[in-house]
Amino acid sequence: MNQQQAIEQYMQSLKAMGLTDEVIAIYRQQFEQSMQFSNQWASQLNQFGQNIQQFSAMFTGDAGQANQPAYAQSIVINPQTTLTTAQQWAIACGADLAFLNGQFLNDLTTGFDKHECRELLSEWWDIDSKEEALETIEWLFTEGHRIQYDIIWQAMNTVSIKESKAFLREHVVANQMEEETALQRLRNMRDAIEIFQEHQLINKDTQPEMLIWDFARIINLSRGCFDAGYLTKEEALAIIMRCIEPIRNMYTSWKQLSVSYQFARCVWNGMEDGEFEEMMKGMQVLLTDANSPWVKLKWDEPL
Repeated sequence: MNQQQAIEQYMQSLKAMGLTDEVIAIYRQQFEQSMQFSNQWASQLNQFGQNIQQFSAMFTGDAGQANQPAYAQSIVINPQTTLTTAQQWAIACGADLAFLNGQFLNDLTTGFDKHECRELLSEWWDIDSKEEALETIEWLFTEGHRIQYDIIWQAMNTVSIKESKAFLREHVVANQMEEETALQRLRNMRDAIEIFQEHQLINKDTQPEMLIWDFARIINLSRGCFDAGYLTKEEALAIIMRCIEPIRNMYTSWKQLSVSYQFARCVWNGMEDGEFEEMMKGMQVLLTDANSPWVKLKWDEPL
């Protein structure tokens, strides 16, 4: 693979992870500039690849570990946690993400060190301070990706693909590149509906709610910001506890929560060969392992 092909492959991976075209353009420019002033292309690309895996595991649940299926990981519990039952329950709502990264499932800390968290938060979320952390978290609370998801769902239910494109142009896209991204997510959604119905995870004409896609990131971002030193323990837990009521109002079980999260992930990132099976096996571990918080804590646990 030559350097230009490597750049294009990397850009495609960023696009698949949901980054905007503007952000991707910045990374492309940085890559091309670095190639002009350095002969260390291979080591730079390897480091960027490591950063992708770290970011994916921490914030999107896409662990990407070669020859190591995510579901093969073990439940990780901190026996010395000081969190209350209610706090552990709230943390457990982000378990789909935390499990894939081997993080504690019953504590506030992620297991990443302070320096690592700061680098990841800065590079991928443009968070370098407490103020920026709170701004991003509040955006996830009030808007997130739920609005675009609902619009794509409406587009999917139009009569023809031509009408779907027209609907997306009217309500979502501002340029051709955004249109391509929205159409890809529309195709991802149709594929996800087919396979989720085939496995009887959702009923016909059921729209899985995307609240948990945004709220799981709130939970895990708050944990990352705590480890980075941007939020105190009290501040991070207060944010995470805000998630309980909306989540309980939206979902009725750990399984429904997990199915909704996995469906949203498929819409945003697509499904590679074998990835769906890995996700389902991971969900099964969380639903059945005796050490899992989803087994130890009932969905309707008094809080």
